[in-house]
Amino acid sequence: MRKKIIIILVVVFSAGLLSGIFIPKLLKKESLQLPPTDFLCNYLSLSKSQKEKIERLDKSFYVKVEKIRDQLDQKRAELSELLGESSPNQEKIKDKMSEIAFLQAQLQTETANHMEKIRSILTPEQQTKFLSLIRKGLHSQGPWRGRGRRF
Repeated sequence: MRKKIIIILVVVFSAGLLSGIFIPKLLKKESLQLPPTDFLCNYLSLSKSQKEKIERLDKSFYVKVEKIRDQLDQKRAELSELLGESSPNQEKIKDKMSEIAFLQAQLQTETANHMEKIRSILTPEQQTKFLSLIRKGLHSQGPWRGRGRRF
């Protein structure tokens, strides 16, 4: 009986300790991630009408983009298979890379079109802030940028 009580206490203590460590981290991650429209709404002080229009645009955009990303994932997996063959066929590899490049170009085109549609909803002042935000994103310091040589 005494062993059972000790085991229960250890389990309860461990559960409390683990939840005290991990739950705040999970809550912090969730609170930092605003949906894109909410972020734009706050950053650009969007009106309710503007926010609704952008949300409608976002829905169709994300459906298109998700399809392209799924295709990209598939093509990249296929490329990985080709590269892993004992005697890789260079022509097939080039073809697969071309397919991937085409899908990436499609993704960039869809994104640019979406940005332009959003911009058309904004006031001139909001457009300036929006373009500034985009420029910051395009020129941000990522793991492959900013330090060392550029290829």
